[in-house]
Amino acid sequence: MAVVATEVQSLNDIQYKSKFKILFLILTVFFLFIFSFISFYPIGDKIKSIIKTSLHGQGCNPDFDEMHLEWLLPKIVISDLSIPASCLEKTGEPIRFPRFSINYNIINFAPFGLPFRIDTTLGGQAISLYYVLGFNSQMIRLKDQTLDLAKLKPILGENVKLAGNVTIDLNLGMSSNRISNLSLKAQSKNLQIPSQNIQGFTTPPIKLNEFYLEGSSEAHPRVQIDKLIMGDTDSPLRANFKGKIDLQEGNIAMSPLDLSGEIAFSENFKNSLPLVSMLFQSFSQKDGFYQIRLGGTLGSPKPSAP
Repeated sequence: MAVVATEVQSLNDIQYKSKFKILFLILTVFFLFIFSFISFYPIGDKIKSIIKTSLHGQGCNPDFDEMHLEWLLPKIVISDLSIPASCLEKTGEPIRFPRFSINYNIINFAPFGLPFRIDTTLGGQAISLYYVLGFNSQMIRLKDQTLDLAKLKPILGENVKLAGNVTIDLNLGMSSNRISNLSLKAQSKNLQIPSQNIQGFTTPPIKLNEFYLEGSSEAHPRVQIDKLIMGDTDSPLRANFKGKIDLQEGNIAMSPLDLSGEIAFSENFKNSLPLVSMLFQSFSQKDGFYQIRLGGTLGSPKPSAP
């Protein structure tokens, strides 16, 4: 049958009976209302009041100057965030973040929950990580993040002295405030250990250069160290270890060690620190490397025969 010209209509002329247009307009207005409300309502003051009320009298009571919403790549921005050192079970000055932004990402399925990307700076060091809040679980993901260790002093503390850049790939799962799973790789080409005092002895600065760490955990508190390699042919010491560490909550330095491997020292290093030759003279050697086992704790390792 032939089609009459008047029967052909423009799409703009067709009147749909569907309620889709009305529903779409309602949802759009509702969406704009919610975001406008968040933008102009003093939500930062309200959250600050809730934090101070709920954490009153406790040692960990974060504070911030302002919280607001930014429309470009929608995110919550917190300015001048201050976290007391006690939140990290340390003493000293609060840890300060000039700008702390929380960006919402798509739904995550491992674990299932609300995923966010967090961008901030600490001591001039840019830090970007992913955080997933699930049902009774959390996940922190640091993907190939290069960090300047000297700028992380507020977190590392006064007792940990390190310098150089390290690239970290971390996948950390938490459940009931405990580590449920851990996968870690850390690598550096310019790691240095500045001079420091260990049990009354002052060590010379150590330029390790090469550093590689690979570890994992499936059962809290044990962390399996698959590889720990330090130093190159130009370093004052070279070492290769593997084993396990049982992390102690509240005091990482007291975590028991059980590592086995080998270590070698350059002649210049042994001459500058004669104590080294005294400590290792009873250990057997293989190709110039002392064969040892490291026990004790992370903060005070003790070498012994394997």
